[in-house]
Amino acid sequence: MERKFSKNICHSFVLAIAAALFIALSSWARSGERQYSENFSRARKLILVIIDYKSIFCPLCLEIFQDFCNTLHACSQEEFALGVLVYQETDNPEDRGRIAKIVEKQLKGLFIGNNIRFPFIYDKFHILEGMDLEGVSIILLDRSRMLLKKYALPLTPEQREEVFSF
Repeated sequence: MERKFSKNICHSFVLAIAAALFIALSSWARSGERQYSENFSRARKLILVIIDYKSIFCPLCLEIFQDFCNTLHACSQEEFALGVLVYQETDNPEDRGRIAKIVEKQLKGLFIGNNIRFPFIYDKFHILEGMDLEGVSIILLDRSRMLLKKYALPLTPEQREEVFSF
């Protein structure tokens, strides 16, 4: 019974990730950034970097995130990376559009200021909202090895080796 339950959770998790990627690729295709969507549709592996909006305001979380992004760039792994920003919307429908614009501008400033080059999408449909995403999470997806792993930053030395040799 317990094995079946964990298999169902894993299956649901993979479906949520697939839905998020589908939405991301659809958004890129509509916005004219076809190069990214073509690269990801052909990629056999993907490093999904999920950051909670609240983490942008935590100095320690932000430092860990910046270190990870710098290492990702140094290891030439940025071409396999896709970022997802998870944020909570207000219950007031009048404020939703305004808050989404503020979130997008703050994240753009963060990327420009820290020379982060991999693309980011916003979890506007709250697909990843139910996951335990305090801080920054890394999800490795590898279709050729049938691999799906999740890590939370900061990474241990063993996890760091696995992610950057991915």
